[in-house]
Amino acid sequence: MNSTRLKRRIFILCWCAYAGAYLCRTNLSIVVPFLIEDLGWDKGTVGLLGSIFFWVYAFGQLINGYIGDRINTKLFIFFSLLLSSVINIVLGFVVSKFIFTILWGVNGFLLSMLWGPIIRILGLWFPKEESNKIGVGISTSMFAGYLVYWGPIGQFIRNTNWRLAFYIPGILVAFFSLCWLIALPSKEEKIDRESGRIPVKQLLSPGLIFIALTCMAQGTIKESIGLWTPTILSDTARSIPDFTMFIPIMGFSGLLSAGWLNYRFNHREEFTVLLLFSLTLISNILLFLLLGLNVYLTICLLGVSLAILYGANALLLANIPLRFVAYGGGSTVAGFLDFSSYTGSAIASIITGNLATNFSWRSVVLLWCIASLAGILSVYLSQKNIKSQT
Repeated sequence: MNSTRLKRRIFILCWCAYAGAYLCRTNLSIVVPFLIEDLGWDKGTVGLLGSIFFWVYAFGQLINGYIGDRINTKLFIFFSLLLSSVINIVLGFVVSKFIFTILWGVNGFLLSMLWGPIIRILGLWFPKEESNKIGVGISTSMFAGYLVYWGPIGQFIRNTNWRLAFYIPGILVAFFSLCWLIALPSKEEKIDRESGRIPVKQLLSPGLIFIALTCMAQGTIKESIGLWTPTILSDTARSIPDFTMFIPIMGFSGLLSAGWLNYRFNHREEFTVLLLFSLTLISNILLFLLLGLNVYLTICLLGVSLAILYGANALLLANIPLRFVAYGGGSTVAGFLDFSSYTGSAIASIITGNLATNFSWRSVVLLWCIASLAGILSVYLSQKNIKSQT
């Protein structure tokens, strides 16, 4: 097999692996209304469930990102996918709130085993010149779950049995995990394992700390939109139109646009992210002012915000960590930045649920505006530092 075909196979396998991870986690977003209606949960309880997942996922990223630079990533990812698929199938039978919460937290840890090792694999197989294309390309896998659950398949699940949202991804991902184990070739790192490793103290350098704060800000907004959009539409419009499937499509377009912008700005990721956060702030201000006025307008504004943030997410969590693969720290940096992103998500998840319960969804959008401002400030401060770290 020639080099081009082999690299294409590597990329497709990595893409499908992370798409599978999203199938096993975004399913929660469409079952939230049923947890509230059928099982009697309130929004605060659902927010706690999301927060537990994000906290476990965040610390899992920190741990597994570090491990991912030091072990066999092929087997590491295989066990992550297989065990997560089993957890999802089991969740379809669970009625206990306590057991559901514990299993969902375990699922979060298992899925945290993927991103850092996948970045390492891609960094080893693809040259630095292709990092922008590869970073943006692998990030498109995140839309798989949203396209499945917010489109016709999600509508089918809602109209038949919401527990299918756990059975279907569990079976599909279990099958793919075997395909991964069989089809992925191995490649050893060629750098010195002692002198080549990125020092852990470098994670505490000003440049990466400010990037981490930027990741925290984008995680606060992006995951809130991803988790709560069906519920926001249900509460403000009393319905969830099929048009919601255009939100992940808009997100996909935003991600590709971010890659194009970054290319036009000569791969200056920090500058591109600064522009994207500025656009996010404008979109959130408009959403704050116009929320509930028209369901399709609300969907468009949520879609625009999500699109912009997915673009920023790709640059922050894929392109920047890919800079460090040559130093043996690609998985570690990816895990650290993803940890930061989901720390923001975890904090925002429970706050969002309580704000929506005790105040209104407009107060949640105000939180997103504040997070947008924080992201603008932190990425601005990072620009003078991050280049010197690589």
